[in-house]
Amino acid sequence: MEPQSAVLQRKIVGVLIRAARERARRTVAQLARRLGVTPARVRAYESGKREVSLPELELIALYLQTPLSFFLSGEITLEEPSSEPPSATEMRARRALIGAKLKQARLAAGKSKEECAQAIGRTVSTISRYERGATDIPLSELDALARALNVNLYYFVEREDALAGDVLDLERLARMPKDVRAFALDPSHLPYLRMAMKLRDLPSERLKELGEIMLVVR
Repeated sequence: MEPQSAVLQRKIVGVLIRAARERARRTVAQLARRLGVTPARVRAYESGKREVSLPELELIALYLQTPLSFFLSGEITLEEPSSEPPSATEMRARRALIGAKLKQARLAAGKSKEECAQAIGRTVSTISRYERGATDIPLSELDALARALNVNLYYFVEREDALAGDVLDLERLARMPKDVRAFALDPSHLPYLRMAMKLRDLPSERLKELGEIMLVVR
């Protein structure tokens, strides 16, 4: 049986989606077209009968010009209008990124797939699909996994590293060669990618100094 907390969270998120849609003066059909789903599915999200995934919620927030924090914490401010929504390829890339971060958090917490599966009442094969980005993770399950792994839900939507940035930034990731994209999506490579992002904006003089220091250390 589904926990009452998960049912309540799903209904609350549904109410907030509807509130944001109506505030943005968008119809169910318009939102459905932007998400690439049927109007019936959007109505199921809004009524709390079906759970939305994090990538879908990010796209909803983007389309309705509403911060993601509104759906997760109830806070709301207006954002600048955005351009075209992410493509299906970008949405798949976003799922893969969330899966990679899930695996990273699990390994960092020293948890097995079996323990994660028990935490949300799923099978080990489901956890494997989540980590591969093969399927969407329901928001309540992602929240439960975050708590089980001692990370905040915002760990999956943080903006501090390049790969977990705004949804529209995934267009660049989607255009990467397959081998480069595979490297970027490997959670074990995240420390190198973070370091690269930090070094990217350094002046050439500082980079030269850093290189000389590293040579001395070697």
